[in-house]
Amino acid sequence: MSESLKVSFYGDFTFGENYQAKYDFQEKVSILRQRGYDSLFDNVKHILYGSDYNIVNLETQITNAKNSSLEGKKAVLHWNDPGIAPKMLKKYKIQAVSLGNNHGFDFEDKGLRQSIEALKSEDIEYFGAGVDEDEAAKPLVKQFKIGERTLNFYVFGGYKYREDYDRDFEFYAKDKKSGINLLLPEKACGHIRKIKENDPDSYVVIFVHFGFDLQKTVPMQKEMARGFVDSGADIVIGHGPHMINQIDFYKSKPLIYSLGNFIFPADFRGKCSPYNLISTLEFSESKKEPEVRLYPVYMENNSKTPKTRLIKEDEIHIVQNLLCEEDTSIKEHLECSNDAFGIYFRLKTK
Repeated sequence: MSESLKVSFYGDFTFGENYQAKYDFQEKVSILRQRGYDSLFDNVKHILYGSDYNIVNLETQITNAKNSSLEGKKAVLHWNDPGIAPKMLKKYKIQAVSLGNNHGFDFEDKGLRQSIEALKSEDIEYFGAGVDEDEAAKPLVKQFKIGERTLNFYVFGGYKYREDYDRDFEFYAKDKKSGINLLLPEKACGHIRKIKENDPDSYVVIFVHFGFDLQKTVPMQKEMARGFVDSGADIVIGHGPHMINQIDFYKSKPLIYSLGNFIFPADFRGKCSPYNLISTLEFSESKKEPEVRLYPVYMENNSKTPKTRLIKEDEIHIVQNLLCEEDTSIKEHLECSNDAFGIYFRLKTK
């Protein structure tokens, strides 16, 4: 029985078949065809294999559906091959995925149900979406043994509110309607408070898709994140903008506004920072709070065949400045070090 536990969170993830098929058709360029799916993991698989539990934001549906009423309404529709994607997720030890994002309902009910079945076929857990509002709102619930300690671990997933996604795309789950969980502090607070009342030593993570594509932190993210902490959450880990956003603390709880991309083989044409994060929570038998580590990674942002790698020594200051962009005092709470995974920042409580 291990005396420590590493749970790792990864940002925006897709195998990118919809992008790579387009590049292949237009320019005969496809990282999936030319190098294979495994190549996407070459430089980061040791983190996946070295973590006890891995959770990604799966920003796609796993479906072979060809038609969607959103075609022509929504700029991009994401899909991953149901014959390949779940097996690759399993192979690289991705044990759970959040479907709560702005691509989790691209091929609507059929695509969501097929995604769920594909994930179940490889025993991969999902959260953040469901066949109705109740299922979509359910958190991922895990019980871990750390030495003699039992840790009850909860992760809430979902997407912020957007009027167009509600009105035009009918994206959100409702009573007797499948879709994405609308994750707001006022909706989650009752559930979180109940968890904390019944189990004060539980650990609650908000893994939320918010912010705006290719943009830095906005006031809405800060307001939402603080609302989640006020409701009882222990940490907020965000994703969505496809780039690092700043970090902060509220009531001594870490607010990681955006991890950015993890594996996302699409050409961003240099419009976002190539630096991203993996967040690892390391729990021990003796301490209630985990050590929070941020492993910066680099993903090419101006390539049709991008790969993700750990940062190099001469890139540390770049990432540090991005994390402290709005508040330079945060630097005092970032301790840089190395371990078997690579270079990381340890968050020291503010």
